[in-house]
Amino acid sequence: MRRTRFRLLAAPALALALVAAACGDDDDTSTTDTTGGEQATFEFVPLDVGGPLTKSALEKGDIDIALLFSSDGAIAKNQWVALEDDEALQAVDNFIPAVRADVVTEEMTEVLNAVSAALTVADMQELVAAVSLDGENPADVAGEFLADVTVPDVAVAGDFVVGSANFAESEITAELYAQALEAAGAGVEKKLSFGARDAYIPALQSGELDIVPEFVGTLAYFFDANAVVSSDLDASLEVSRGLAEAEGITLLEPAPADSVNTFVVTQETADEYELATVSDLRGVTDVLTLGGPPECPERPLCLQGLIDTYGLKFDV
Repeated sequence: MRRTRFRLLAAPALALALVAAACGDDDDTSTTDTTGGEQATFEFVPLDVGGPLTKSALEKGDIDIALLFSSDGAIAKNQWVALEDDEALQAVDNFIPAVRADVVTEEMTEVLNAVSAALTVADMQELVAAVSLDGENPADVAGEFLADVTVPDVAVAGDFVVGSANFAESEITAELYAQALEAAGAGVEKKLSFGARDAYIPALQSGELDIVPEFVGTLAYFFDANAVVSSDLDASLEVSRGLAEAEGITLLEPAPADSVNTFVVTQETADEYELATVSDLRGVTDVLTLGGPPECPERPLCLQGLIDTYGLKFDV
């Protein structure tokens, strides 16, 4: 069973976003869009937070669109299509090494930045699928991935404790960091599945941990609920780095891989309606059903975002 995504609970502004609507009468399922065609009013089924209920419903055809994390291994495993957030509704949440400032070295930075640079969204999906769906060991999966990564030929001195949160993406990324540092000559102790952010951040600050995988946007919100985080990675990273530095934590370079709210459809649905982006849903004239967390109606990046940013229609 997949572990709870504590990081989202700690970041309300990055909380899951999905459309929530009651089913309307047949006569009220469409409205005229800006192109003059008939745009459907979508329906909603309350399920879970990117979990097994939502994924099972999408696989069975009980829903047409699911809200998942972009890092979810089921996307790669099932060859589903993650619709591009082409209007930049979601804020960034790229994976990034968070290091206790007292132990940062130039050599360590080079090694961990090389690991980050090699880690794409597709890579993370496949790694998570191997661990969460195929039952492989995170250490073995990380080792296989690193075999194809070019890491600078530098010697990293010192001993480090690498920790992680208690879900697959974090454990895998921590293994990548730990093994890359070990290969560069560092002494490494691993404390994986350390707990939620409110447990491992104090441990990082106190010196019980030295390195953990983090997320650009969520970490900023953890330190400041009013932090300004957007779809602009550079601007959001500047905010997150400033907040982290004030807490004795250095953020290195982010990976292309992220874990953000993502609308996902099957390949069959994508082909039938010519869907590649969230904006493409505006051209759908059939009533499609979305599945996601029950609290969706209260999430500003969910219902109002899809209405205001994408111009989609919902029966509310």
